[in-house]
Amino acid sequence: MKHINNFNLFLFESTIEMVEVFNDADILESIVTDTNELLKSINAEEVDIFQTFEINPDKFDRNISIENIFDDEDFNKNINDMKLKKNTIEYSEESETFLEETIIVKFFTIHKDNSSELDKPEYIIFQSRNKKSGNWEDIKCYKVNEDMKKFYDKLTNKTIEINKGDKKYIYITSNSGNDWILQKHEDEQDTKDFKEYMTNDTIKAILKSDDVSITILA
Repeated sequence: MKHINNFNLFLFESTIEMVEVFNDADILESIVTDTNELLKSINAEEVDIFQTFEINPDKFDRNISIENIFDDEDFNKNINDMKLKKNTIEYSEESETFLEETIIVKFFTIHKDNSSELDKPEYIIFQSRNKKSGNWEDIKCYKVNEDMKKFYDKLTNKTIEINKGDKKYIYITSNSGNDWILQKHEDEQDTKDFKEYMTNDTIKAILKSDDVSITILA
C-alpha cells in the first residue's frame, strides 16, 4: 500500500492493478500505464537493435532518438535487404486515442515486406520518456510475439468502477478518457445517479461527493 499525490491509493495485486481515487483527484492523472506492462502485452522479447539490423552504433550520438534510427540510411537499406518494411512513427502525445499524460512513448513497427499493416509485426522499435526527468530513455528493439491489438488496448482502454453507497457502476473508455460509457450497474432500472455516457469533467465533479469513490480496475 502506497500513498502518492492527489490522494491516490495504489493497491498492486498479482494479476490486476487497482487504483482507488478519492475526492478531487483527476481520474486521468490516476491512470498509470507501465511500459513493462505495455510491452508484456505483446510478449515482447528484447533484441539488440544494432546487431539485428547490422548498423554501426558508433555512428550515433549517445542520446540517439528514434527519429535518428528511422531516418538512417544504413538502417533503411538493411531492412530492405532483409525483406522488411517499417511503419510510421507513432507518438502517444499526439494521438487523441492514447490516454493523456499516463505514459509518454514513441514507436514504430517493422513488418515483412509482403505483409499488411494489420498483420503482426516482426519488431517494434520503442522509446519512452522519463516523466520525472523529462529525458528520453534509450531506444529499445523488441521481437513482437503477440497481436499488436493488445498493445493498443493497453494504451487506449481503461475500466473503472464507481461506488456510491452500496451501488457499483462499471465504465470503460477507449478514447483517452474523454468519454466513459456505462457497461454494467447492479440495478438495471437505476440510471438516475450515473448516466450512460459521462465525460472526464463529469466524473471529476462526481468525485467531490463524500459518498463516491472510483476504483480503476484495468
